Amino acid sequence: MIDIEYLNERATKIKSTLKKLKQIIDFGEETFIKTPMYPDRTKYYLMLLYDELEKVACHLLKIKENCLQKLTEEQLFSAKLTRTFLDLIHLREKLFQENFSYSDKELYSFTKELYTTLDNLFLKELATVVKELKEKEPKFAININVKKFNQYLNAINSSLHKLKTFQNYKEEEFKNSSYAIDRTRYYLVMIIDSINWICRHIVRQANLKLSSNCLQTLAENNFISEETGKNLQEIVSLKDILADPTKEIDTAKLYEILINIKDYSMQFLKEVIKKIKGENL
Repeated sequence: MIDIEYLNERATKIKSTLKKLKQIIDFGEETFIKTPMYPDRTKYYLMLLYDELEKVACHLLKIKENCLQKLTEEQLFSAKLTRTFLDLIHLREKLFQENFSYSDKELYSFTKELYTTLDNLFLKELATVVKELKEKEPKFAININVKKFNQYLNAINSSLHKLKTFQNYKEEEFKNSSYAIDRTRYYLVMIIDSINWICRHIVRQANLKLSSNCLQTLAENNFISEETGKNLQEIVSLKDILADPTKEIDTAKLYEILINIKDYSMQFLKEVIKKIKGENL
């Protein structure tokens, strides 16, 4: 999903960097060449600019590396702007070579042209590209905060992954390991907190009445099955005990929760995601 807030942050940094480049360019070519710190600062700001454009490209394409290069291959932006991206990529490659071959005169000319193109075209074209990409995104029946939802979903998945080690323990082995018990309690609390946030967020966004038992509210309104709500509520109700290491908990019960938590959590996520998409359970 396109995160407008994130892209606005990147755009603000790009505008700020372009402004700093313009301040240097406005001194004129002769002053630029005669003042050693200007070429050095220019190279620094160009690399900052590259980094921010790379982040934008990664977000638009949903990939993690060589994003700006791949963005030029997708042809989402105009030919002129795409050429500017390629020129900046080429400059960056040269900057990391020992025999950097740009003279100060060439660097000034390059930067002036790059500034003009980005200042005139980038933000306008970015707005158009974002609009087109958002139109292709799936429409949700419930307007959720996708970024925050994914953060808590990832927290659940991460905690489940950490618990996998202890799920391989035999019950008696688990009961005799204080480390396994402590870590299991910790990661279960992480999962409970994430489930509670997702539950409350959906209740609010669906304009349901939030009660003291959020999972029951979802079940009563057919957002999750009654069985899913019951299974998770039993675990959620133990949060205060799980979170307090001074409080005793039945290790047999803890082991039972450990074995079942993945199935219960995955079923919960599967059901709420279906409802968010407007599908029936």
